[in-house]
Amino acid sequence: MKRNIGRLLWIFGLFLLVFSGTLVLETERAEAAVVVLDPGHGGAGTGGPGCIYPPYMEKLLTLEVASRIKDELSAVPGVTVYMTRTVDKEMSLVERALYAKSVGADLLISIHFNASGPHDKTGTEVWTSAFPGYMQTGYALGQQILSRFTALGFSSKGVKMKLGNSGDYYGIIRYGVSVGIPTVIVEQCFIDYPADRAIMASVGLSGLAHADAQGIISFLNSDAGKALGSGVPAPVTPAAPAVPAASAAAPAAAAPAAGGPATKYGFPIDAAGNVTYTDGSGVSAVFSQADWNWLLSNYSHTDDPEYFLKSLPVSDLQALLQRHAAGQL
Repeated sequence: MKRNIGRLLWIFGLFLLVFSGTLVLETERAEAAVVVLDPGHGGAGTGGPGCIYPPYMEKLLTLEVASRIKDELSAVPGVTVYMTRTVDKEMSLVERALYAKSVGADLLISIHFNASGPHDKTGTEVWTSAFPGYMQTGYALGQQILSRFTALGFSSKGVKMKLGNSGDYYGIIRYGVSVGIPTVIVEQCFIDYPADRAIMASVGLSGLAHADAQGIISFLNSDAGKALGSGVPAPVTPAAPAVPAASAAAPAAAAPAAGGPATKYGFPIDAAGNVTYTDGSGVSAVFSQADWNWLLSNYSHTDDPEYFLKSLPVSDLQALLQRHAAGQL
């Protein structure tokens, strides 16, 4: 009998050793996780209030939700949490990104709420960078957060990216990435849509914050989260990197004769399907049909992909195609 009890105690002790070792390993991993929460808007500037739809004002909602997320994340061993602002004050997007860099952020998460002119939009969406490494990190984080919001009853509008003339369209993402920090925008829901407002009233801001926090925690415990700090590429400057004068994937082709086939916004298409694109500065390049279609696919979430694509300089499009060809996008 004593021998059996001793054996059970030995097995129990071994279990505790293994279990405690697992906890130690997890804590060591989490110690490197520095999360900066950015409550969108603030202050009395032009965009200070954000969207307003009584009784909601975005700048106050984002501050409240971010504060509650911070409280929950701060209770997780090893996770260090900061906020770009803790009061109602105006901050530039550059200031927010530089603050995140100053505290060694592994993630910069900007909290926002949505509204639309016709008041007919609904759901939660996450915006991430279009650049390699940052996009994959943002996508993995966004999926975790969205799964928690759909569990509350919100519809998912997905994880999206958008490009502008200077790189990533949204400033907080562009500046965050420029200092080497994976950055996302989480649009919690539409405060002007009845269904979303009903869910907000039901779960409260604490419910939204809990969904955000649980998504972030799950991400940090995933392979993508554990890779923070090791798999992120060097900072991307707003200016596009130098690239060859023409797309490597597209054969050289003479510009089609006037009046020939063209894209929606008038870029000539030759007999092989290659598109001759000319940007606003007058720089031209020839893109294969496959490359052109891939570029358009990056704006598939819009009603008019080519409308957004045509605002980009040739160098940006070529840089994207290079990363795509290398398997980075």
